[in-house]
Amino acid sequence: LEQDVIDMIYKAGSGHPGGSLSMLKMVAALYFGTTPDGKQIMRCNPNDPNWVNRDRFVLSKGHAAPGLYAALGRRGFFSVSEFEKLRKLGSILQGHTDMTKAPGVDMSAGSLGVGISAAVGMALAAKMDGRDYTTYVMLGDGETQEGQVDESARYASAMGLDNIIAF
Repeated sequence: LEQDVIDMIYKAGSGHPGGSLSMLKMVAALYFGTTPDGKQIMRCNPNDPNWVNRDRFVLSKGHAAPGLYAALGRRGFFSVSEFEKLRKLGSILQGHTDMTKAPGVDMSAGSLGVGISAAVGMALAAKMDGRDYTTYVMLGDGETQEGQVDESARYASAMGLDNIIAF
């Protein structure tokens, strides 16, 4: 995954290698790891990216999109040949995640702090719908200073949302 990130950003001529590389071990554990009983850590299906019972992953630090794209491509959500098109006009792999373009992206990147708010909404929806999926959200260090991050975390706690994990 590391080489994929470096190659993507180099070929694009721009991007954020630090943020993308810093998240790869956690993303690799989620998308490729298994539990001691052999189950996937993060339930997903590259052949059905919108599977209703999949676990969700929200990349709140959207500038680190190449890190997520590397995992999604290697997991089979789209061809790794798409890596060559990072940040190109018309590409499914934009500089920040876009859920309407890239298969496997559960939330488009937005303003700092908005990712955890969306993730809390997803976790709440799972509870309301009686589903057992987990929502994972990857935050960046700078955005954790935004008030809505604290407010979202407090809301998740107050609502007893045990189906959301923030990194």
